[in-house]
Amino acid sequence: MRQAWSRVDTDPPERWSWRAYPRPRSRFDSADGAFRVRYAGDERRVAMRERFDGSKRIIRSGQLQLRLVELSGTLDVIDLRRDRTLDALGLDDQINTSRSPEVWTACQRLADLVHDWFGERCHGIVYRSRTTPERSANLAFFAHAPLQARDLGPIGEQRDLLVECATADGFAIQGWR
Repeated sequence: MRQAWSRVDTDPPERWSWRAYPRPRSRFDSADGAFRVRYAGDERRVAMRERFDGSKRIIRSGQLQLRLVELSGTLDVIDLRRDRTLDALGLDDQINTSRSPEVWTACQRLADLVHDWFGERCHGIVYRSRTTPERSANLAFFAHAPLQARDLGPIGEQRDLLVECATADGFAIQGWR
């Protein structure tokens, strides 16, 4: 799979830590704390919607320093948007967008299994976006994914993106001029 991905991060890519979390925080984090994943959306707006979903799309002034990162490269992934993949794994579409603790536990176990089964031959997991499930995808990618990261700068400097987020997606942006 070759396409561009976008990520909003606290740090520029050269400062990213791949140290695993002792306990999972997000959908495809390792249940065992064996490795770290990072997340990206297939569009900049998707990355913004996902990042700020928990805050009801409110961007506080201090968050305008978060970095917008573009990722590119050719990846081998498990694609959970495909019926064939879901059938082979005995899953249904809840794996993509459900927010229930039971489904997240299954997602985290799946990430461990994918990492164990395929090692570095699989670079990540693609799944439907929970905030725009009809048209967008997210990527949970492993440290060994052959992605080139380009830091596009603070989101506060991404005028067109912020205008689009505010007008089309209902974002509230504090302290932005």
